[in-house]
Amino acid sequence: FYRASAKMGAGICSNIVKNGIDVVVYDINPANVQKFVDMGASSAATVKELAAQVDVCITCVPMPKDAKGVLLGPDGVFETPEGGVHFDLSTLDIETVVMLEAEAAKLGKKYLVIPMGKGPAFAADGTCPLFGGGDKATYDKYEECLLKKMGKPAYIGDVKAGCALKLIQNLMGMLNAVCSESIKLAKLANIPKEQFIEQISNSGAFSFQFKNTASGTFDEDFEHPVFTVNLAFKDVRLGIEMCESFGQRVPMMSRAREVFAATAEKYGEENFTATFKML
Repeated sequence: FYRASAKMGAGICSNIVKNGIDVVVYDINPANVQKFVDMGASSAATVKELAAQVDVCITCVPMPKDAKGVLLGPDGVFETPEGGVHFDLSTLDIETVVMLEAEAAKLGKKYLVIPMGKGPAFAADGTCPLFGGGDKATYDKYEECLLKKMGKPAYIGDVKAGCALKLIQNLMGMLNAVCSESIKLAKLANIPKEQFIEQISNSGAFSFQFKNTASGTFDEDFEHPVFTVNLAFKDVRLGIEMCESFGQRVPMMSRAREVFAATAEKYGEENFTATFKML
């Protein structure tokens, strides 16, 4: 497991360790490695050393360039001997996952995308949806013995399908950042926070994003992010680039990209509902 410090990756990694599976971890931050060693995992000094020790190598990194670097870069995962299986939990774009699958195939390796469908809390308690994409035989081989110990897996199709579902889900979820606009209106209307949250939660306007972010946004607490503006912007950007590659116009989602881009310039490391500050 590489980059176990990422909140989502940390949750998944914890589940694997707790299920008694032998895990080797590597992270750029030694303190994060120690956390998992204390739980019973082993550690590796480099990414290449990690990949050489395991049957399945799992990565979870922020950006497509990070995935390319850790897999294809000097001393990367794909520098190990021929063969092996790789699960990529990162949110990437279709062009990148197709390229990485092709590079893996040249080395006799299997590359699957397994992006996650909910946040860190669900990753940690083993209930996070996992969108499987790639070679079906490889997915089937590891579904019971590994994937079901990581979360709630479902096979979607090839790597393009698994990646696309994640990007579509992100576009739908990030558009719920409009909840920051709704909260602004509630405050202007002098509706008490508890009353507002309770009534919205019992109505058709309720969403997963609202549940996770309404209270903090109402209190204008953006410095303890559930999910940062920068990551939200990345997810929306990749999703819209996919839409554009399909030749499909998505005007409302495109407007959301503009809002996140503007917000990221000022508040990139704050919670994604810091779009509230742009109103």
